[in-house]
Amino acid sequence: MISYVEALSMIRAQGGKSRLDTETVPVEEISGRICAAEVRAPMANQPFDNSAMDGFALRAEDVMAAVNDNPVVLEMIGHIAAGGEMASRTPAKGQCYEIMTGAPVPPGCDTVVPVEKTEKDKTGRIIIRSPAAKGDNIRLAGHDFAVGDRVLEPGMTLQPGHVLALATLGIPAVEVLRRPRAALISTGLEVVDDLSAGLGAGQIYNSTGPYLRAVLPQMGMKLEFLGTVADDAPLYRSKLLKAAGDGCDIIVSTGAVSAGVHDFVPSVLREIGAEIFFHKVAIRPGKPVLFAKLPNGGPFLFGLPGNPVSTAVGLRFFVYPLLRALQGLEPEVPGYARLSEDYKKKKADLRFFLRAQLGNSKDGANEVKILRDQQSFMVSPFLKSDVWAVLPEDDSLNAAGDVIEIYR
Repeated sequence: MISYVEALSMIRAQGGKSRLDTETVPVEEISGRICAAEVRAPMANQPFDNSAMDGFALRAEDVMAAVNDNPVVLEMIGHIAAGGEMASRTPAKGQCYEIMTGAPVPPGCDTVVPVEKTEKDKTGRIIIRSPAAKGDNIRLAGHDFAVGDRVLEPGMTLQPGHVLALATLGIPAVEVLRRPRAALISTGLEVVDDLSAGLGAGQIYNSTGPYLRAVLPQMGMKLEFLGTVADDAPLYRSKLLKAAGDGCDIIVSTGAVSAGVHDFVPSVLREIGAEIFFHKVAIRPGKPVLFAKLPNGGPFLFGLPGNPVSTAVGLRFFVYPLLRALQGLEPEVPGYARLSEDYKKKKADLRFFLRAQLGNSKDGANEVKILRDQQSFMVSPFLKSDVWAVLPEDDSLNAAGDVIEIYR
């Protein structure tokens, strides 16, 4: 049995040797993907000086003396619409253009007076009763992005806001990391996949399968569920080989990894020549967790214990770090919070992963409350918790006020 720190080091090392390749995808499909290459602005935004208001484009010096009792009257010499042609004529003193929001500012004009601050006389001339400053209501070219500005960096997790910026700059596609392909296999003679079916004697519903099928795609993986193999070692072996043949990157297997007579996963892996990096880690829950790699450049495999909370711990604290390593991302940085009350661990030499609620202490600091009923089969704490609290090895008593790691 190894420590969690040792296990995590092995996961990162192996993942770092197997970085995902890249693909180019349309900009509307990049949300949630990992950027693989730097992107710089090919054009300025705004691409040209344009009006921020419907109004009149003019020279600020022409209305410097405008007051309510002595307004300035200007001749309107044209109309400029958004998307229309740019004005070619520079207005002379006492002239202006009517302009719409987004339309290019005519040459020689340095301010826009909003339409609601103007009047028209009977001849159509524009009356302005207050001065305007240079630059008022004009969006300058390059104010948002200049040509060559960095837009994306490798390793960024792309969000809808990035789509907006890229589309604004006329960038139709982005190079991103390929989505990792994952296969999921459930084991257990007692497991029933059909949640609408009745349960027979000794049977339980497959809760970990739906859970993993919900969360793995949220992590960015393409997932194939290969079904439940009961306690059938030959069938399990065939499922592994199918996943490898399909070009899978990660296999997640639940159950059959402990030391019981039906826990066949380790023996099947040895039979097919897989390299087992570790089997059993000093944690609770989830101690029997297994990490391996199938032969001939095959996929990684995580054998997660079948109890629901053990499976959740394995996914969050073993599978997820491998995914980050495959994506070339830095190790995750934990959050921190004070314990709200004492918590005594039953085994001092194990690292505990516990469901908890995050709040604030009276002085405003993060404070975490560890929930009751933390057995590996108890799922009710998931309905109340919002973080994982992590208690380190070598300390059976964690006192109120101690600062511990927390993870979402």
